Amino acid sequence: MDSIAQLLRMNAPDEADATLPVVNEHEPDSAAGAEDSDVESTPQGSAGMRRLEPCYESSEGQVAKARDYEHLHQLQSKQEANDDEDDDDTSHDAMVESISTSLRSAGIGDPGPRVTMDRRAALKKKGVRELSSEALLKEILQKPCPFAKSDVFLKFTKVNRNLAPAVLMEKALAKEKGTYLMASGALATLSGAKTGRSPKDKRIVKDETAEDVWWGKGSPNVPIAEENFIRNRERALDYLHMLDEVYVFDGYAGWELPSRVSIRVVCGRAYHALFMHNMLIRPTAEELKSFKPDVTILNAGTFPANRYTHGMSSSTSVALSLARRELVILGTQYAGEMKKGVFTIMHYLMPKCGVLSLHSGCNIGRNGDLTLFFGLSGTGKTTLSTDPHRPLIGDDEHCWSQNGIFNIEGGCYAKCVDLNPQLEPEIYNAVRFGAVLENVVFTKNSREVDFSDCSVTENTRAAYPIHFIPNARVPCLGPHPSNIIMLCCDAYGVLPPVSKLSRGQTMYHFVSGYTAKVAGTEEGVTEPQATFSACFGGAFLVMHPYRYAALLAEKMDAHATHAWLVNTGWTGGRYGVGSRIKLKHTRAIIDAIHSGELSKQDYSNTPVFNLRIPSACPGVPTKILNPGSQWADQEDFVRTLVHLGAMFKSNFDTFHDPGTMVSQNLLDDILAASPVPM
Repeated sequence: MDSIAQLLRMNAPDEADATLPVVNEHEPDSAAGAEDSDVESTPQGSAGMRRLEPCYESSEGQVAKARDYEHLHQLQSKQEANDDEDDDDTSHDAMVESISTSLRSAGIGDPGPRVTMDRRAALKKKGVRELSSEALLKEILQKPCPFAKSDVFLKFTKVNRNLAPAVLMEKALAKEKGTYLMASGALATLSGAKTGRSPKDKRIVKDETAEDVWWGKGSPNVPIAEENFIRNRERALDYLHMLDEVYVFDGYAGWELPSRVSIRVVCGRAYHALFMHNMLIRPTAEELKSFKPDVTILNAGTFPANRYTHGMSSSTSVALSLARRELVILGTQYAGEMKKGVFTIMHYLMPKCGVLSLHSGCNIGRNGDLTLFFGLSGTGKTTLSTDPHRPLIGDDEHCWSQNGIFNIEGGCYAKCVDLNPQLEPEIYNAVRFGAVLENVVFTKNSREVDFSDCSVTENTRAAYPIHFIPNARVPCLGPHPSNIIMLCCDAYGVLPPVSKLSRGQTMYHFVSGYTAKVAGTEEGVTEPQATFSACFGGAFLVMHPYRYAALLAEKMDAHATHAWLVNTGWTGGRYGVGSRIKLKHTRAIIDAIHSGELSKQDYSNTPVFNLRIPSACPGVPTKILNPGSQWADQEDFVRTLVHLGAMFKSNFDTFHDPGTMVSQNLLDDILAASPVPM
């Protein structure tokens, strides 16, 4: 196997005319590794439980509840409530040059060779023996990156590279208003006006490299011309150049070495550097010496985009160039943009190498049985994948390769609303020294966080390395999965608590990605609203959902993986009439799946969706397994069931023509799983 330095390496860019002084302080944390993720809340329904409010992606479009910055800081703290280190003289000239290259101005010149097609498909078409995923990824990333020579090179006063968490916390406390040390030792800070992602401001450069990007109806991808991307890039670099010091964090995405991608983050806030230190896989001191980035993130989020740049929809811009392998952030300080930017890049690179990227949680049993949990925000993905009896591999982003499952991230990004030490002790105890708390409210004198207070935003978050979870499995790798559990929060109350899925149903529900918003969670929402997000992560898809579905079907067939649909939502009626399925019953269902007991039961089929439901499940009242038997008004149940089925069919109209992405046999199976009117 090639060394890390040889893997995924882009060609050396043009020589720089100037170098940068580098503070090469890094934390020698070779065992550190964790998963970054959007942590789901615990289901609602019993006293003291955290609110679990289903939505498509709760962080999207979140805005701080403040009139201005002064008001924002007042909300953060309840009533009582300059670096002089020497430069590291041992820094290597090559590393200084590497950072200088990342930060130089790049004009528009000869773009050089680009990836223009799926190499697996091209080789197969030519009858050439298929290369390994490792070789394919190496080939893609070693294509020359189109940096052009420029007359201007940015020169910074100080570049702080891979500083230890303690140093980053000191710098954030000294220089960033709204940043405080909590009683637990965690760093609490504010992300400014944006307290969630800005999906409407996301752009991808449309060029030859992006020819297999999913555009058009249903796609989250909005094109931007390369020249406008360059304008944003130059604006970001100009801003970073104005700062007295900037922060660089070099880390990895992907625990499996052959599929590992090197990520460089350049930012102006110590909080952002600490966040990515927690979220990416931290390199060893030896790995840092030869580190060369495959992807660079330029985070100038405290500086706005030019709204008059063609293609901009606001002063916020999150723009990705696949050819340059760069992500440029302007006008938003929400750190989750970096996390999900990396995920988006992996959604592009991995399928081209035959590796399936997934928005999922993952844990493993003592006997080596691995389970993937798919689910949108609010369905319980993180709560259910964090099991004291099953080591956690990760709670949000994974890949399925020819060797098994690996976590993309080095940390967790957990929701904090109503975080309770009795209900979720693992997450609560992970909020300690080195962790980052975003937009939480605390008491001024005691510095104790009030996790129930959403004065700033409902989307409060904690970012911490995965090894802060005692039951985490590090390195975050595992075998091929035995089970896939697709989670939904059905606020209509018509889907069963658990059903076993056929191959076609698995692909149908994977492409659909269903959950529901409930009345009262958003202004103007007065009744349950169905929400669909392809592959349970549509906001981050780069290619068409069928590309991922085809890979999923191929891998499930090869490894005899079982699939289940688990509803963590309502029973006995829709939201406002019925009740939330109890968390203890959902956990009993998951336990029965893992033990194999659920597979031994007799099954019957439901109307409309034709789902197979078990006759019994240990630890679960038999009467709740069939949702129809729980409704007092049977006519209303049928009307609601048919209505939900019609919404599924309407959503799937976008996916009736997969082109050549899936076989006709698989397409027939998928379409046959569509709901049938009564």
